[in-house]
Amino acid sequence: MVNHTSGPLGSANQEIRAAIDAFVEGRRAGRRLPSLLERTDAMLTELETLNLLKVRRAPASWYSELSALVTDLPFEYQPRIAQHPSPTAAIDVVFEIQGGLFRLMASTEFEDELLEAPS
Repeated sequence: MVNHTSGPLGSANQEIRAAIDAFVEGRRAGRRLPSLLERTDAMLTELETLNLLKVRRAPASWYSELSALVTDLPFEYQPRIAQHPSPTAAIDVVFEIQGGLFRLMASTEFEDELLEAPS
């Protein structure tokens, strides 16, 4: 019986598995970024409405939503904001997060273009 876990065949199997895993992770990340942007857009819509209504403080539920979003971000981010900020201050934080997401998306697209470029 042939052993597929050692020797040249085993090495090839490991390389194939690693490539598949990297591909799957890349696809997952590619779907995750747009989903995170949709969440930030929804937050901005809510905050802009509060701002137009001249509400002085974002609701406590907003801070929980922000905490959940920050936990899901694919980069490190520590929001510098009070627990009950004004809608305008909260909007600024969401814009910072969107900036990080857009930078990440742009760098990913740039890397994809490099991979697709003829050598």
